[in-house]
Amino acid sequence: MIKVFKYTLIDLARNRAMLGYALLLLLVSEGLFQLEGDPMKAFLGLVQVVIALVPLIAMLFTIVYGYDVLEFTQLLAVQPIGRSAILGGQVLALSVSLLLAQGFGLGLPLLVHFPTRVALVLTVTGSALVLVFSALGTLIALSQREKARGVGIGLGVWFVFVLVYDALLMWLMFALSDRPIEPWVVPLAALDPIDLARIMVMLEVDLAAMMGYSGALYKEFFGSTGGMAVALGTLMLWIVVPIAFAFRTFRGKDL
Repeated sequence: MIKVFKYTLIDLARNRAMLGYALLLLLVSEGLFQLEGDPMKAFLGLVQVVIALVPLIAMLFTIVYGYDVLEFTQLLAVQPIGRSAILGGQVLALSVSLLLAQGFGLGLPLLVHFPTRVALVLTVTGSALVLVFSALGTLIALSQREKARGVGIGLGVWFVFVLVYDALLMWLMFALSDRPIEPWVVPLAALDPIDLARIMVMLEVDLAAMMGYSGALYKEFFGSTGGMAVALGTLMLWIVVPIAFAFRTFRGKDL
């Protein structure tokens, strides 16, 4: 597993798309802080970029890279190396590379221009989203033989999490506003990792009032230390469960 991790990491370090991702985040982050006189306004704009852009790039890069190294993976599979070690090394290298790119492109500007607790929360939640969507991308790439189909499914999953699910949740809350749906709002929000990350950052900035009725419910639950711990634990489940299914799929896959 260590050798697979090492060679995959070296390959990713020379990958232009990975370098471009790091530079893109750096340019966007620096641009927002340079254009906005108020660091908080620049930070809020950066939050929207991270919530929408990071999951998309992490998932699509993982899917495309999985298909691009398929021949190398097939070569490794005929060697005396366990399949779990092969996939584990590749997944670990991808995760480390994406996190390093995000640390360079997002972490450094935040450290220089906005070294606050809320910036740390954004960094942690952004890193969690990278791992979540990298795990989902790995599962999709292993489940689909055609590259175009895998990319299409990835785009569809991202679109559902970014726009469709949140819209459906808001519609449900308004449609059933005359019924006691409070116990269900938080669990339903936890089914969308992007929504969960957004809630964690917005509550840290104390913008729950701008989120209306749902914001009050979120603040009541996630505003405590225990609630934040539950949110982080839920994001961890979003990482572990897809990876577990990916390992199961890879062990039984006919390469």
